[in-house]
Amino acid sequence: MYSKLIYFYSLELIFRLLYIFISFLLCALVASINIYYLILFEVYPFVVYELRKFIITNVTDLFDVLWLLVISKSFFFVFPYWIFQLSSFSSSSWYLYQIKFFRRSFYFSFLIILIYLVFVHFGLLPFILSVLTKWKINSTNLFDIFVEFRIISYIKWVLAFRYFFSSISFFVLLVVLHLWFLVKINRIYLFVKCYRKLFIFGFLCVLFLLIPPDNFLQILCLGIAFFTFELVFLFVCYKLCNKKF
Repeated sequence: MYSKLIYFYSLELIFRLLYIFISFLLCALVASINIYYLILFEVYPFVVYELRKFIITNVTDLFDVLWLLVISKSFFFVFPYWIFQLSSFSSSSWYLYQIKFFRRSFYFSFLIILIYLVFVHFGLLPFILSVLTKWKINSTNLFDIFVEFRIISYIKWVLAFRYFFSSISFFVLLVVLHLWFLVKINRIYLFVKCYRKLFIFGFLCVLFLLIPPDNFLQILCLGIAFFTFELVFLFVCYKLCNKKF
């Protein structure tokens, strides 16, 4: 009997993996057909303020760009279907509350990741690129600086930055939620009260090492950091007062 169960479950798993592989191939085919729109979507943060040029130093750069975009987008769009197939395969041994918890967790995680990706692509990336490329040609200087990007380096940097920032932000959100629901509010209040200034100092030190030496940008980051940490502390105090009364 156990051998039959192993056979049927193995067969089901193989078919589900085959469905995932076929879906990945179909996504890759659609992405290959619409590669022009994929490139336009990726370079949007760079051209949103001012149209600039991309350079190609190797003959295979365009092929590398096409290959990288097709593979990354295919993995991204097939990932929800992959989670669905694996959860459907494993749900036969789950309780009903486990299935509901998994679905809610998956919907919440996917929605948060999607919000992060949209914010990074249409909000944060254009701002960062506008700051990094704000060198202008000035005839009074001893030399001129022309800012141009290699398209393959730009695509790799954008993909790495977007997915890395979204993953780190989502991980921090999960840690905060777990601490919020598992740690008592009194301990959170004492922790924020004692180490708030230390966190602000460390965050600003790291931030000032990364951002360019622009006075307005540094003052803006300083104000946002203080406002964010003080707002978190105010929210913790509010929750603590409501709990007492």
